[in-house]
Amino acid sequence: MKLDKKLAIARRNQELGGAVLGVNNCHFAELNRNKNIWWFDIPVSRLAIGQYEWVHLLLHNPGTDQLLHLKVPTVFLREKLEGLVIRNEGKRKAALSLELSADKDSLLKDVRPAGTGVDFAQFQL
Repeated sequence: MKLDKKLAIARRNQELGGAVLGVNNCHFAELNRNKNIWWFDIPVSRLAIGQYEWVHLLLHNPGTDQLLHLKVPTVFLREKLEGLVIRNEGKRKAALSLELSADKDSLLKDVRPAGTGVDFAQFQL
């Protein structure tokens, strides 16, 4: 089943029993079957202290229609920034770039070659 961000948010909010997720606090990715990863670009500005306490990541696998939900504290992302990849660093559109693995042996680990393999499995709801 094809799912976009709006539908994924609606589906997950229904499962949660309320309007927890919105377009500003949530990021969505479909599984990239060629690399077996979910890829996210999160604006660095969203990680600033006082912006958001959490970043919600919705990861969809169209083959199984499974929708994973990660609730990641922004303080965790700020603490791990050195081991993560920032695209366009120092520029207005700087973004935290994540490639979260769908492989069983490295599930939900960031597998960007320049990163340090930060594990996000602990944030799965």
